[in-house]
Amino acid sequence: MSFAQTLPDSRPDYDLRVSGRCKRVIIKITPLGKIEVVIPTGFDPARIPEILQQRQHWLDTHLGKLQARWAKAPDEHDLRPELIHLRALGRRWQVGYRSWSGRQVRLKEKGQHLQLHYPQAVEADTLNSRRLQKWVNEQARQHLLPWLAQTADELALPYQRACIRAQKTRWGSCSSNRVINLNRNLLFLPPQLVRYLFVHELSHTRHMNHSRQFWQQVARAEPDYRRLDAELGQAASYLPRWIHV
Repeated sequence: MSFAQTLPDSRPDYDLRVSGRCKRVIIKITPLGKIEVVIPTGFDPARIPEILQQRQHWLDTHLGKLQARWAKAPDEHDLRPELIHLRALGRRWQVGYRSWSGRQVRLKEKGQHLQLHYPQAVEADTLNSRRLQKWVNEQARQHLLPWLAQTADELALPYQRACIRAQKTRWGSCSSNRVINLNRNLLFLPPQLVRYLFVHELSHTRHMNHSRQFWQQVARAEPDYRRLDAELGQAASYLPRWIHV
């Protein structure tokens, strides 16, 4: 469930989502600077404005950090980027654009350069963004899946299989059948956060909860998990705008 609500102090609208799995109110800031509130089933939505007022300093701080990141690397947050930085791989690609008479977007990759040939259409930016998203999917399958397999071998935590997804609210997940889903957008995160996410999901192959035993398993593989877990909670700020189109 989602709807917009305007706060009395003219803060940007927020999206509300009700989750049966949620145990408490969760406030997030999306990569586009939108406030998202997740509440448990049965929670009174009328209480949300007061909660947001109480978290005003936190919201101001993190919205400010997001805007500062945009200011430092404005091109990454443009709908027609000239640079793509996949931090997880430590690599950058220059992106060029050229219109053509065809009906579809064509992408050619040569070394660290991507060339998009796009049709002359009103929705050209959207078409280009979606073609770049497809390219990110390909990069994720090529790099994230072998990396996960290597980490699983190192930790002796086997899984059944792994898939790449375009999840909007999760970096990854692990089912009771030990099937791991990885968000393609992990590629935009620093490598230490990606590895921590791998450790987290692989630990679920033994403990399908967040019990003390689960966190002990995580700590054995990554002693600095508390700091990394907190950083992962704010990692959406690494994502460029075009990945959400």
